[in-house]
Amino acid sequence: MSNSVHKPTQHRVALLGATGNTGQLILKSLIQTPETQFNIYVRSRSKLEGLFPSISLDKRVTIFEGSIKDENVMTNCLAGARIIICTLGENENIPNVSILRDCAEAILTALSSLRAKTPTPSEWTRPRLLLLSSATWNRRFSADRPALLHWMIRNAFARPYSDLVRAQEMLSSNPELVHLLCVQPNALVKEPATGCVISTEFAYMAVSYEDLAEGFVRLATMAEYSNVSAIGVSSARAANPLLYAPFVLGKVFRGLLFQFVPGYWRAEYAIARRVSGLWGKGKTA
Repeated sequence: MSNSVHKPTQHRVALLGATGNTGQLILKSLIQTPETQFNIYVRSRSKLEGLFPSISLDKRVTIFEGSIKDENVMTNCLAGARIIICTLGENENIPNVSILRDCAEAILTALSSLRAKTPTPSEWTRPRLLLLSSATWNRRFSADRPALLHWMIRNAFARPYSDLVRAQEMLSSNPELVHLLCVQPNALVKEPATGCVISTEFAYMAVSYEDLAEGFVRLATMAEYSNVSAIGVSSARAANPLLYAPFVLGKVFRGLLFQFVPGYWRAEYAIARRVSGLWGKGKTA
């Protein structure tokens, strides 16, 4: 990890979550822009280098490895950044999810420290934070959902949603430190890009990781979105919700089992590990 603190620049991006499904696609796209410099936070540098073998040789990139709760790591990572992109989070409805709350606290602590170090208050420019959120927590986007379906979705992902909502509350309560933009898709799916749709009025039922990454890149680089506080990102294909209904309902029913059947998530995880182990042994036999 580098301990250097960069001078502020309009083209420096701090990326938190570069090894996740969305984060790595964002990095893959943004790194093609030669004028952009990057501060990248990861828990595992080796995992990042496995995804991007030459990234350590890129002079525009500074990698910060460590715990999200390490104040020095986060302060150095956010130093000089005008745009912060955070794609951290938990997709599974498991207990004790706190990654986004921990991240929000770390961001606010780091920015407070950086602000205090500026010679005069007028020299402080709050960064813009693009946070991966959820359309479920946008009343406009979810207004047309049947009440029962809305209840099911909220409970199927109750634990990660609780973490997300708390993080959003923390960040939005400190507008003097950070300008928050909540990027709010519905279901995330692994499929080819079909066209990114960005709207402040709606979010379709699903978005592919590729289209979501494109949305983040647009929001980070296009001035027309600079004053937006919440926005939906969807895939063009999801204009037809019937294409995704089986996938979404399957995820919802699984999440409800995690929420309401004691020990179910532990049992499923244990079985999955067992099957994975047996499969691995079979492949090496």
